[in-house]
Amino acid sequence: MLERTHLPRSAASLVPLATVERHGAQKLRRNRGLGDGARLLSIVRMRQRLLIEGWRLIHHSYALVTQAYCLALSKRGDVDLRFRDIPYRNPAWRRTSGLLSIADESLVARLPAPEPSFAPDVTLHMWPNFDPPPSGSKVTFGTPELGWIHQGWLHGTQTGAEVADTVSVLTPTRWTAAAYERFGIPVERIHIVPLGFDPAFFHPDDKRRAMTRARLGATDDNFVFVSMGAMTWNKGVDILLRAFARVAQTYPGARLILKGADSIYPSREQVKDRFNALAGSDQALVSSRLWYIGETLTPVGVADILRAADCYVSPYLAEGFNLPVLEAAACGLPVICTAGGCTDDFVDSSFAMQIRSRLTRLSGDENHAGDALIPDLDHLVTLMADVSAKPAAGKEMGARGALHVAQRFTWDAVTALLAEKLLCRAR
Repeated sequence: MLERTHLPRSAASLVPLATVERHGAQKLRRNRGLGDGARLLSIVRMRQRLLIEGWRLIHHSYALVTQAYCLALSKRGDVDLRFRDIPYRNPAWRRTSGLLSIADESLVARLPAPEPSFAPDVTLHMWPNFDPPPSGSKVTFGTPELGWIHQGWLHGTQTGAEVADTVSVLTPTRWTAAAYERFGIPVERIHIVPLGFDPAFFHPDDKRRAMTRARLGATDDNFVFVSMGAMTWNKGVDILLRAFARVAQTYPGARLILKGADSIYPSREQVKDRFNALAGSDQALVSSRLWYIGETLTPVGVADILRAADCYVSPYLAEGFNLPVLEAAACGLPVICTAGGCTDDFVDSSFAMQIRSRLTRLSGDENHAGDALIPDLDHLVTLMADVSAKPAAGKEMGARGALHVAQRFTWDAVTALLAEKLLCRAR
């Protein structure tokens, strides 16, 4: 890997590129590399040309990850960044404002497109695609949550052995990496880099917690569970509703917030379907205690909803990373999540209670085939009841979780790992 010159980035950013190349080169000839101009010129020549291809400004997890990478990489002095939009998977999707701060949204919207002469050293394609790059190397991001490679990703490729050696894989967990290894991608070309969170938004805040609980109508007697996501089958919403109904029998003050993504998924309808599938007695227990939120929220709004709760619950069947679990921990919540899957990579028993699960092979169409984890309903009920009965202990767990993830999983920290792998690919 190239060694980086440790000159303050602010100094480099104050000097126009043309000036650096003209006057820096003159000084280099005069001083044989000992002056500031030479060091600046060295940095300019070391900058890796990076093209990111993906989605932005839509309420989809891949777009949120792409934007976070772009924002973190834009701060670095060793990357010359360009961005190219790729087609949405659903033509009905539309750009949505408010997903980022005003400043960050403006920066993401203004990312420069590659000029015709721009030949990237590395292309980071933020959707599975094994086609070789026209120049340099390519890293393709994917989260095969069911442990297999989706047929729509292959474009005729039969095994990983057919993938060009200029193409490698970026994936966030060991669970998803195993799918690429089974497909035949050499392990040295499978890069595991976890996802992250923005500590400017996701952190404990007792004042905002109290404000949001008051707005929701939550009292001191309410123990509030929360779960966020698309509300698709793999999120385990059905088992969560069944477990919550049983907990509410013993703890009538229990409440459940479900936060969907109505702008790009039929989240509300899926929650209704799963609610309607409950027994009549369970519906009666759940209906007055369930708060559903489907609109798009700013990062502050998402963090406020998390902080208003007392415990995050994710009895997932299949996930690639499960970013809301990380964000909930960052906000100081204890976490209940499925054991054996992707979250094993970033939770531990100091702040997370893991639901026993069994691995099963799903069969069906290509969207519902592969490996999934079936959470144990009785164990989930026990964990939810235990944390409801001991809120002080849960709060202590949440504080430990916030410290744990803040030390390891901020976007700046994980993007530094990403950049290291990207720069190595460009070597």
